[in-house]
Amino acid sequence: MTLSPPSPEIRTEAAGSAVSPPRASRGIALVVDDEPTNRRLLARMLKKEGFDEVMEASGGEQAIAQFQACRPDIVFMDIMMPQMDGFEATRRIKALAGMDFVPVIFLTALHDEQSLVRCTESGGDDFLTKPFNFSILKARIVAMERVRDLQRTIAAKNRALAQLLEKDRQEQTLAERIFSRAVNQRNVATERLQIVQRSAATFNGDLLLTQHLPDGGLRILLGDFTGHGLAAAIGALPVSDAFRTMTRKGLDDEQVLEELNRKLHEMLPADRFMAACLITLPGGGGELRWWNGGMPSAWLRTREGLRELSSHAMPLGILPSLPARECPRRVPMNEGDHLLLMSDGLLEARNAEGVQFLDAGFDRVLSGWSWNRPVLPTLCEALDRHCDGAEPEDDVAVVEVPLDGDLFQPRPVEPQEGTHTPRGGWTWSLVLEDERLGDLPSVGSVLRGLGLLEGLEDCAGALETIVNELYSNALEHGILKLHSPMKAHPEGFASYYQRRAERLEAGPRGRVEIRIAYEPGEEEAGAVRIRISDTGEGFDAEAWQPVAQDPARPWGRGIALVRSLCESVEFDAGGSRVEAVYRCT
Repeated sequence: MTLSPPSPEIRTEAAGSAVSPPRASRGIALVVDDEPTNRRLLARMLKKEGFDEVMEASGGEQAIAQFQACRPDIVFMDIMMPQMDGFEATRRIKALAGMDFVPVIFLTALHDEQSLVRCTESGGDDFLTKPFNFSILKARIVAMERVRDLQRTIAAKNRALAQLLEKDRQEQTLAERIFSRAVNQRNVATERLQIVQRSAATFNGDLLLTQHLPDGGLRILLGDFTGHGLAAAIGALPVSDAFRTMTRKGLDDEQVLEELNRKLHEMLPADRFMAACLITLPGGGGELRWWNGGMPSAWLRTREGLRELSSHAMPLGILPSLPARECPRRVPMNEGDHLLLMSDGLLEARNAEGVQFLDAGFDRVLSGWSWNRPVLPTLCEALDRHCDGAEPEDDVAVVEVPLDGDLFQPRPVEPQEGTHTPRGGWTWSLVLEDERLGDLPSVGSVLRGLGLLEGLEDCAGALETIVNELYSNALEHGILKLHSPMKAHPEGFASYYQRRAERLEAGPRGRVEIRIAYEPGEEEAGAVRIRISDTGEGFDAEAWQPVAQDPARPWGRGIALVRSLCESVEFDAGGSRVEAVYRCT
């Protein structure tokens, strides 16, 4: 198509009497028209307006090739061209541009409404009808450049934001891996439990902890921190450490709950807390002790039917101390019973219509639960059907516990009349190096499996505690070079265990040797001599003060406990070697 002769207004501008000062560099323009006269006329005008380069194309296919080669900043597109018209060429150019906004202005002599609609549908951003006024064309160029520049600014910021989000995702993934190894992989008896955990974010705010008691029983804690993600998971490390240490020592439920509550109250902001359900299964069996602070009801399936273990206490971390009336409760249990624990994310899971699982399927699954049969597979199938792919709004944790003998460690052998402490001595040693340093096995289980605890079962719990405390001291202070005074405040406490997990994950270098020797007595009880040495730099053992002088100090209690259990505890080699003597009674 040919352009109409320039109007008087255009000639005035061409003469220079009404032309505004050209702008700074405006990039590259592409003019697409099958008429050479039209292309040259528009190209001259665009160069005068400050474009560095003006490319010309005589048809749609040539325009696409030049767009791919030079990526212009703006395109002026004629509609009526042979072979490939402007509509098709624009569609392809927009597809090539992708997320980058390159404005396309149609130049057309068509005036019918349908043609103008097609300009927009094909991806055009503006249009001018021929004959057109160059002043209006210049104004349209300025408007398109404003939109383009704004879009490019937003795109640049989005790319920077995407990079930051990806970096944050990678860091959270690494931190979650460290948390998982520090918390979840230290759980015991997990092969006997059926566990389902689903996260609403990288971090899971639902916490599951398990630990054997000295009598071989099992203690389970299912917790749900306020919210989800990293902010919800940050309390997991100190809770995990206190739970495991106190359970291994055989402290009762009230003491464990009080200590967890104290730590969380000191560490968490006022609007954060942890709902929790604590289950204790004594090694002797016969009963189940439970405490429910703000969690959904747990369910015990017995031969007689379902028994609800509903919430009866405040969540942990709200009050400075737990009310005395909110003590753990007891319920009989028998072989073949099953226990079901859950977080509220299960019951509150919504389908596409916004209906919660509690109101659409949970009760049917519960009522169809047969005694001595697992219910978790059926429950998960019903949950998946209900959600039908909907993203979870909250973390989900469900645990089913079969209450059978395989759940417990071997029970201590009660001394029988006529039996005596073994007269023969023995020595057992273990060396852990580098990546194995974080995998201390249960010493009691190992010695028991070798038959070395025969006649010494009454000492097994104390030996486990002594070895665990002394080994932790060697690992954390000798190899990992952590300093206990970091635990003097809540932030430091969490930081201490986060650094511990990070340094173990990074692959520590060093060696810890454990040597345990039983020395039978002639007229008095035999003694167990425990020696632990490490290749670290040690610490100033003489600077340690008894905890009794500072009851508020939240560190050093482990060594104080060892001293209270043992006949003697001696550090030497700059704190890198310790020998403890425990007298069996």
